[in-house]
Amino acid sequence: MIQTKQIPIDDAFRIGMSHFQNGQLQAALRLFSEIVKAAPDHAHSHQMLGLIAFQAGQHEPAVKAMSEAVRLRPDNATFLTNFTEILRASARLDQAEEIGLRAVRLASGNPAAHSNLGLVYYDQAKLTEAETSQERALALNPNFDRALNNLGSIARDRGDRQQAAEFYRKALKVDPASSETVNNLASVLIEAERLSEARAFIEAQLDKMPRDAELHRNFGRVFLLECDLDRAEISFRDAISLNPDKAESYVGLSQVLYEKNHPKLALIEAEQAIRLDPDCASAVHQVAMIKAHLGALDEAIPLYNKAMELNPDMTASRLALGHLELEQGNFEAARQHFTLAAKSKDDALSALVALAKLEKITLDNPVFLQLEASKPQAGSMLPQKAAAFHYALGECYEKLKKFDEAFQQFETGAKLKRALVKYDTAETDRLTTNLIRTFDKNMIDRLRRSATQSDRPIFVLGMPRSGTTLTESILNAHPQIFGAGELNDLQHLFGGVAEPQHCLPDAIASLSQDTLRQRAEDYVAALAKHAPSMPHIVDKMPANFQLVGLIHAVMPNAKIIHVVRNPLDTCLSCFTRLFERSQLHSYDLAELGNYYKNYVHIMRHWRETLPNNAFLTVHYEALIDDFETEARRIISYCGLEWDQACLDFHKSKRRVRTASVQQVRQPLYKSSKAKWLNYRRQLWPLVEAIGETEATI
Repeated sequence: MIQTKQIPIDDAFRIGMSHFQNGQLQAALRLFSEIVKAAPDHAHSHQMLGLIAFQAGQHEPAVKAMSEAVRLRPDNATFLTNFTEILRASARLDQAEEIGLRAVRLASGNPAAHSNLGLVYYDQAKLTEAETSQERALALNPNFDRALNNLGSIARDRGDRQQAAEFYRKALKVDPASSETVNNLASVLIEAERLSEARAFIEAQLDKMPRDAELHRNFGRVFLLECDLDRAEISFRDAISLNPDKAESYVGLSQVLYEKNHPKLALIEAEQAIRLDPDCASAVHQVAMIKAHLGALDEAIPLYNKAMELNPDMTASRLALGHLELEQGNFEAARQHFTLAAKSKDDALSALVALAKLEKITLDNPVFLQLEASKPQAGSMLPQKAAAFHYALGECYEKLKKFDEAFQQFETGAKLKRALVKYDTAETDRLTTNLIRTFDKNMIDRLRRSATQSDRPIFVLGMPRSGTTLTESILNAHPQIFGAGELNDLQHLFGGVAEPQHCLPDAIASLSQDTLRQRAEDYVAALAKHAPSMPHIVDKMPANFQLVGLIHAVMPNAKIIHVVRNPLDTCLSCFTRLFERSQLHSYDLAELGNYYKNYVHIMRHWRETLPNNAFLTVHYEALIDDFETEARRIISYCGLEWDQACLDFHKSKRRVRTASVQQVRQPLYKSSKAKWLNYRRQLWPLVEAIGETEATI
């Protein structure tokens, strides 16, 4: 090791600079440290110590060293320019601005001085001053890539993504290897929803810089928007493996896991993002969304508000708060959130789609007119956004009784959605066959030996959109019943793999008596957590119609209410609704009809296999025509005394998270009966798929 006392200071400094320029930072650090010990007034060595600390992400030592360099050489413009950037990165913006102004006064012809001051203004949200500083830098050096990159970011913040992309491309012509500019261009293409262009650009860049973590994260963002969840997950995990300290990569992974319907796993990744960066607005929003999904509204709402404090343009959080108000029946509060979100520069369309559900649609309604005016842009929207747009417009036309126009919009939206999901009718057929074969009378008898005697559960099931939410609302209005909504616990407990509905029959056949009993008790315990003080709790998962035999056998004292509606009205209602992450059979009329046939086969099997009193069938049309009689029959079946509150089910403020969220807030109406007749011409593929003999249960 070279000792400074053995060679002149200037020679030692030159050797230290050689180490620094060759990337030998530890050797450079040791030598510069020895120099300042031997010569405390050697300003350039203090500056180099500051730069090395800054490169290592050690902001406090960097500030300390640069402060000493500037104290010793207050008129050195290079020191001041570098110190400006170090102070900015340390979030000392006022001090950075002061030092930056000194730098440009001393070296008005130095483009880096102007550019660094511009970055300070940018962080202070002074975009006009920031732009002026970068333009000065560019006037001094037209090929100053940092200024071009920074002008791109200013244009991006102003919402001009096309100009931002142009600046980034110009910067890359000067320095094609700039990771920052490469990822800025990738991000702005993603934000502009130019996904094919973004994907091609990222693929080309990954060939050049395969270990760039941010580039892998951006690749994940593209795949996520394209609904290619498996490839998105791989990209986000690659990003994390290359840089485990980047909060946004964990947010991306959390988003993928949430879309794959693994909310608890998604929460782990989102909370890791917050640990890494407590001020990451997207991470805070993600945790809030998952908490809301899991029912922890008291935790979710403050987190949504915090996300908007961290990022006032966080439209997703504003929309989420509006939807939470909607789910709780607070329509005016929801409207206020959606109206504010509609002023967003980023996602005003989603707010209009949400507002359309609350509006009394007329031909001159402003929301409807804005949606109609957006039709020419629909072809360039992301498929999932375009699907939501077409469904919303279809609902508007339906309210206006323009049924041909409405169906055209529903059909267009359904085709877009169908292209984004994986669904196989043959797999549904196999599952039905497997369920019927597995749950014969012998299996039911075997399962009864593992039964729990709890009478707490009440199951409401049937086809989606058949009236299950209305039935649950009647039950929930009773003082001894709590409606917990759609729960996945039953299939999760008895399936035991990522997609338990596909293997549940095999899993049941392989479980021991003790394990079956424990699973049943675990289910009742999980159910009780939703309302510990209530004697009865409703699990309103429509798809549990597949498991009626299991429920009856292992929970013989549970009540099972099967809701039936006219098959064409039921299927039409499914087809004209855009579901979040379920009901994948609903986006093609023939597939929807096939799913309905499978439902009929299973329910007929339960009727033939189980005792007559195993479940109660409620006909939606009878409920609509003679509400009190049917409501009393439902409550009587549950073994409870009648309560008049059940007639005022629509006054409840409980959270409703299904597509029927608005209907159950209104007194009973009959307009949904025989609604399919408005679309009789368009529904022939559905009629043919169901078949006349399959239309009744």
